[in-house]
Amino acid sequence: MSVVCAVSGQALEEPVFAPLTGHVYEKRVIVKHIESVGKCPLTQQDLSKEDLVTIKVNKSVKPRPVSATSIPGMLSLFQNEWDAVMAETFQLKTHLDTVRKQLSHALYQHDAACRVIARLLKERDAARAQVAGLQEKLSTSRPMAAGEAAEPEAEIGMTPEIIQRMTELAKSLSKTRKQRNFPELASIAEVKKFKCTSSNPIHQSTAPGILCLDVKKNDDRRIVTGGVDQQVILFDAKEEKLAQKLLGHTKKVTSVAWHDTKDIVVSASQDMTARVWSGTDSSNWKAPWTCAHVIRKHQAEISDVSMHPLGDFFCTSSLDKSWAVHDISTGRLVRHVQDLASGFRTMKFHPDGLILAGGQEDNVVSVWDIKDQVTVASLSGHTGEVTSLSFSNNGYYLASASKDGSVKLWDLRKPLCIQTLQIHEGPVNSVRFDATGQYLVTGANSVKVHNFESKASMVETIELTDHTGAVMGTALTGNSKNLASVSMDRTLRLYTV
Repeated sequence: MSVVCAVSGQALEEPVFAPLTGHVYEKRVIVKHIESVGKCPLTQQDLSKEDLVTIKVNKSVKPRPVSATSIPGMLSLFQNEWDAVMAETFQLKTHLDTVRKQLSHALYQHDAACRVIARLLKERDAARAQVAGLQEKLSTSRPMAAGEAAEPEAEIGMTPEIIQRMTELAKSLSKTRKQRNFPELASIAEVKKFKCTSSNPIHQSTAPGILCLDVKKNDDRRIVTGGVDQQVILFDAKEEKLAQKLLGHTKKVTSVAWHDTKDIVVSASQDMTARVWSGTDSSNWKAPWTCAHVIRKHQAEISDVSMHPLGDFFCTSSLDKSWAVHDISTGRLVRHVQDLASGFRTMKFHPDGLILAGGQEDNVVSVWDIKDQVTVASLSGHTGEVTSLSFSNNGYYLASASKDGSVKLWDLRKPLCIQTLQIHEGPVNSVRFDATGQYLVTGANSVKVHNFESKASMVETIELTDHTGAVMGTALTGNSKNLASVSMDRTLRLYTV
C-alpha cells in the first residue's frame, strides 16, 4: 500500500513524519503551512520545522494520469490547458483595462486639483494685493474728527500758476523744436534692414499677452510693459533680463508710461485704478520699486495714461466717459472732466503740453485746449473705435489708429485728414511716431514702419512679421535704429538695423 500526504492526498516525493501528530506529509506542503500558521493542519497542534523527521524512501515517480495514457486523452488535456491559459489571459486583459481607466481617472482628478489650486493661488494673490492697497490707503489717511462727514477729495483745479507754467514751457519748446537736427537719424535704407535680435517671454504663460509698452526717453535700455497677467515689468534691453516685477493691479494692465527724467512709472488697469511706481534707489533703477500712489477717481476701466512735458502731471482716460489730470508727486486730482459723450480708449498730451487729444469709442478724435478746458476740434472719419494716438515731434501732425484697420494722419494746423494708411483688415492696436517725427510705427497683425516721403505723405518702409499674435505696442528708439514691440504672443521683441 503506497504512502500519501496526509494533507494533499498525493503521492509523496519528499516525505516527512511528525512524531507529535503521527502523520506523514509532503515536505514542501507542510513547511509552507507551518511558516504561515505554525500548527498541524489536521490536529491543530503546535508544530515547527524542527519537529519534522525526514523519511528515507525510494524516489517515487508520479503515476501518469489516466487522461494522458492515450493520444486523444493528451489532446483533450492540452485543449483544457489552452482554454485555461486563454481564460487567464482574458482576465489579465480585463484587469489591465480596468487599471488603465482608474489611472486615467486619477490623472484627470490630479489635473483638476492642480487647476483649482492655481486658481485659488491667483485669488489669494489678488486678495493680498487688495489688502496691501487698503493698508496703504489706511496708512495715508487721517482719522476723522467727531461729527466730521467723509467727503471726497476736492480737485485742485487748473490754477493760474499751473497754466502759467505750462504756457511758459510750451513757448520755450516751440522755439527750440524748429532748430532741432538729427544727424544720426537712421536712413530709410537702414530702417529697411531691421532684424529681430531678441525675443523675450517676460510675462506669465498662464495669462498670456502683453498689452502695452513704453521706453524711457533718455535711456532706451529701460523698457516697461504691462500684461494680461496684471503685472508691470521693468526690462533691461541691454542685458535682455527682467529688472523688476511690480505687483498690485488686480486686472489687466492697459497702459504704462515712463517719466522723462525720474525713476517713475505710471500704469493703468482695468481694475479702475492707476498706480504711480517709484524707484527706491536713484543710482540703481534695478533696485526694488514701491507704489507711491494709487489713483481711484474713475468708475470704469482706465484705458490710457500720458505724461505732461512738465513732468509734474499725468493724464488718465477712462471708459466711464471722463478724463483726469493728476499731480504725479502727491497723487492728488488736479482736474476731472466727466459726463462726456463717449468713453476714451486713448489720450495723449501734445509735445507742447497745452493740447490734449483723446480717441473715443464713438470713432471720433477730440482735441482739448488745456487752458480753456474746451474742445477745439473733433476729428471724424474713422468707422471704428479709436485705439491709439501719437503726436509728431514738431507738433504739427497727429496719427490715430482705429479698429477699422486704418491709421489717419491729421494736420492740426487746418485741421484735416491729409492721408489714410490702410494697415490691416482687423484692428490697429498701436501707432507711434519716433522722437524725430520722421518715422511712424504701427502694430496690428504685424509691425510696420512708415516714413515721410514728402512733408504731407507717408509710405511704408518695412513690415516685420516675427510676432505670432496681435501686436499691441511699439516704440522706435535710438535715432530710429532700434525698435521694440510687444504682442499677445507674450513676447517682447527687440529689433536693430
